Amino acid sequence: MGRGLVPLLAAALPFTGLAIETLRVRVAGGLERVEIRGEGLSVRRAGTDGPRREVGGGRLVAENRGGRLVVEGETAAPPGATVSGEGPLRLGGRVLAPEVEIRGGARGIDVIDILPLEDYVAGVVAGEVPPAFPEEAQRAQAVAARTYALVRKIEAQARGRAWDVEAGVLSQVYAGAAPGATARAAAEATAGEVLTRGNEPVEAYFHSACGGRTERGADALGRDLDYLAPVECGRCEGAPRLRWSVSVEADDLGRAAGLGEAATGARVAERTGTGRAARVEIVAGSRRASLAAADLRRRLGWSRLPSLAFDVRKARGGFVFEGRGAGHGAGLCQWGAAGMAREGRTHVEILLHYYRGTEIRRMY
Repeated sequence: MGRGLVPLLAAALPFTGLAIETLRVRVAGGLERVEIRGEGLSVRRAGTDGPRREVGGGRLVAENRGGRLVVEGETAAPPGATVSGEGPLRLGGRVLAPEVEIRGGARGIDVIDILPLEDYVAGVVAGEVPPAFPEEAQRAQAVAARTYALVRKIEAQARGRAWDVEAGVLSQVYAGAAPGATARAAAEATAGEVLTRGNEPVEAYFHSACGGRTERGADALGRDLDYLAPVECGRCEGAPRLRWSVSVEADDLGRAAGLGEAATGARVAERTGTGRAARVEIVAGSRRASLAAADLRRRLGWSRLPSLAFDVRKARGGFVFEGRGAGHGAGLCQWGAAGMAREGRTHVEILLHYYRGTEIRRMY
């Protein structure tokens, strides 16, 4: 463990003993059946150094039977089982680390990848930005990803959660335990670098493309943090969905608004300081609903409605949303970071632009 990070966090937070060498990533949850493949498989009770049981055939099967976790035909004692292999494991098409934990319960089986923090950072860089991005932009992403992961790890310890982070878009997109060379190089070049404010790592949120100006954390995420303040970007012009248009059928919009019938009207009723939609009013006949624009985006689908920087107009058979940018808009703009890197900016300059009032410390 690095000598810098734990004393720093212990001074600022009400607990100690944070192990930073590894990260626990929930890569799947709520499954009824799990099949893990790999060479030299063995299994033991999770959370212990107990005896291992060899598993032949290069395949391990676990099932959820009424809330009981059954591994290779035997009921696993709580909290579950740790599966190890001689190399990377596989869950369907996903490459996992050589050690994973499987836990059962009323909601099904959770699969938790256990791997070194820097391997996880490389996996996030691979999942979040294209390998063709400039080197300094990938390094900026690595630092943001590491910082975000440490904040979530601290949170997990405080809450007693079995995993530190999720693997999907609502956390950080983790591409798995086999990242490409450029992603691994970005993690290695910035190893131990963490964005801090005072004595704490910051909540280093990021998004794909801001469309010109980033959003205030309070408006984008409900996180009123002064380092998530709007900043000028203007460098994400090359983003794939910088300008977009989405058609939504009247029935879909009415259902999303909770009106139970086809929408007949829609307008942006309130905007944030950066011009993004804050509240949307939907009309269906004599009924109307006013809801947070973020809720509407969630109900329609994050990918279907790329951002909240939109206008809406009625069209034949439904409505057209026209907007710019992709993602919530707070913190690092990934395509903006690529633009800054092409201008010759370093990853440190990029990060301090998007997270105002922070500093970068090498913690280990």
